[in-house]
Amino acid sequence: MKAIDAILQNPGVALRRFSTNLKGTVANTYHLWLAPTGKAYDILMEAITILSRAYHAPVFEPHVTLLGYLPSTEEDISVRCLELGGSLAPFDILLTEPAYGDQYFQCVFLKTQETPALLNAHELARRLFVKDLSPYIPHLSLLYGHYSLELKNNITSTLSQTLRLNFTVDMIHLIRSKSEHPVDWTSILTVPLSG
Repeated sequence: MKAIDAILQNPGVALRRFSTNLKGTVANTYHLWLAPTGKAYDILMEAITILSRAYHAPVFEPHVTLLGYLPSTEEDISVRCLELGGSLAPFDILLTEPAYGDQYFQCVFLKTQETPALLNAHELARRLFVKDLSPYIPHLSLLYGHYSLELKNNITSTLSQTLRLNFTVDMIHLIRSKSEHPVDWTSILTVPLSG
């Protein structure tokens, strides 16, 4: 059964593709993800796969980044991740309207409602990992790349309403990134939210 009737309601539109401009290998970086499961995962993964194939972009796992580029060693980050999981109770992620941005990793995405639970989880993580205060724009990406405004607008205007999902987060995923390409991203620790 198809989870999505039509992500792109007008697939015949000729669209201009641009280079993805991925950077080369970098030192390991670490990130905290909140990921959907079950039916929400299936629907979002299908959308990401279809868009990525249509626009020759990398396929990646659906996720909302709670906090990125964590400082310290893998061992220290893992210990802090366990502490964070013990401080948070499960909460809901509410995906709202599609949008697009100028950054490679915020090309086309679904906005995430800034609920008190999500903002609290981000703030706890930021303090625990001693990260400077910076704007937090929670979102779930659907397509990575650098494309024209016209193309991004066309994609967001034709996304299916079935992508506006809610899902419960009951785990934090610690991701090790060996490069900026999703093929080099690995979940190295999954911590239940037990607070």
